[in-house]
Amino acid sequence: MTLVENQMSAPTRTSKMKKTVTKNISRRRMIAISASFTGAAVVSLNPSLALSKTLNKSKPVTWHGTALGAQAQITLTHNDSNAAKNILNSCREEISRLEHLFSLYQPQSAICQLNHAGELNNPAPEMLELVSNSLTISSQTNGAFDITVQPLWQLYANHFSKASAKQSGPDTLQVNQALGHVDYRQLEVSTQRIHFKKDGMGITLNGIAQGYITDKISSLLRAAGYTNVLVYLGETYAMGRKSPSQPWIAGIQDPENQKNILKTFALENLALATSGGYGTTFSTTGEHHHLFDPRTGHSTNRYRSVSVIAPDAMSADALSTAFSSMSLHEIRKVIERRQNVRATIVQSNNQVLEL
Repeated sequence: MTLVENQMSAPTRTSKMKKTVTKNISRRRMIAISASFTGAAVVSLNPSLALSKTLNKSKPVTWHGTALGAQAQITLTHNDSNAAKNILNSCREEISRLEHLFSLYQPQSAICQLNHAGELNNPAPEMLELVSNSLTISSQTNGAFDITVQPLWQLYANHFSKASAKQSGPDTLQVNQALGHVDYRQLEVSTQRIHFKKDGMGITLNGIAQGYITDKISSLLRAAGYTNVLVYLGETYAMGRKSPSQPWIAGIQDPENQKNILKTFALENLALATSGGYGTTFSTTGEHHHLFDPRTGHSTNRYRSVSVIAPDAMSADALSTAFSSMSLHEIRKVIERRQNVRATIVQSNNQVLEL
């Protein structure tokens, strides 16, 4: 599967600004869960998925809709079309339920309520779990991953929404002011409440929620008896094998020419996520984009892209975001402390480095 980080782009609070900024934002996403499918967004060597069920009489059943503000698709092949439709409905309902917690596009979502009021009482278990996991990864990466970067996103989105915007970005004073509201250690989390310790803070789960939801959908399918399935919702989880003799094959795109595949991976019960600044740009030059270094307040351009393989999509998602602003030495230290985690770095000269 060809993978590129097209993160959920957190919208600004005005529709006018949102329309302007998204001119430079790629928001196409698809979730593909299939027993036999092909698609332009998917590059898998002869992409046919094997289920533990007999497929020779099977027909694909597809659901099209939206997920996290973007196009979504789920395709299942099953020898019982009614059973396939039932599990597709379950997947759709689960995506919708989780979206109502994590989406910055839904004003009544839990995350929007938290950002507006500065606190969220009696958070849902999934909200509590995802925020808690986010803080753990922040600590493990020394703040390179930080869900409190939302003030920076709003600053850059506001700046570049103006027709007269300087392509050099917001001035230093504005960046420093926004940066003063960014610090994961100022986020207080308990089973009773999620609370900002400072006024003006806000969170975005864009660097981790797609992976988390991918894991949830994978678990739902596993519980329904599916053992060899590829799940793609911005991030990928490969459950089982493509066939008894073949693992899943996934690839990462060339950031310079996204029609080319730089490297492929064999995946079995593993997740793959890719982060690259080219996925969501603010400036016409591409220098300013959605991957912020929470420690500097600026977009990080250290690498062209970072791909992470991990046992779960949530970790792969968050670590690919964090690694984008970390040195190779820092990345190696994190990998040494985590099991079955690998990173592939595409450097500025398109050299591919394996860690």
